[in-house]
Amino acid sequence: MTAHVVGGPGWVIRADDLRPEITDLRAFRLGLTGDPLAEPLELLWSGGAAAAIDLLDGHEPSRRVRALRADCLRDLGETDAAVAEYDALVSECVGTGHEAVMRQHRGKALLAAGRADRAVDDFRRVVELRLDGDPDLLASARLALAVALSRERTPD
Repeated sequence: MTAHVVGGPGWVIRADDLRPEITDLRAFRLGLTGDPLAEPLELLWSGGAAAAIDLLDGHEPSRRVRALRADCLRDLGETDAAVAEYDALVSECVGTGHEAVMRQHRGKALLAAGRADRAVDDFRRVVELRLDGDPDLLASARLALAVALSRERTPD
């Protein structure tokens, strides 16, 4: 499989499971200075999905909070609930600058739910949406598509 891709300061997207991994905690924290969701993000990406979801429940349910909560549900094994939330988020974001993000995260939830065929559809669309954008985001989308295609061909 392809190498990890840079996600942001101090973190990468792992090639094996498309999950974020904090590689430099100091850089990660500096990159999120002032972000009100920094603590739940750090918990989620460090394996603390249950603690992260508790913190997120104290925030207004913005799209970002809802998406992070869905990621927590995915990591807690509640993949159907995660996919359902992302279905709603994608519907709300079609045609906006947030569509690619929501589709990419729904694709990850679909993979976790064992639905690689649907994930492939989302990741293909994300690649299309990101062709003229940030090269790191395009690399992330291409990695996700490659992982989904490999799982579609090789059932668990």
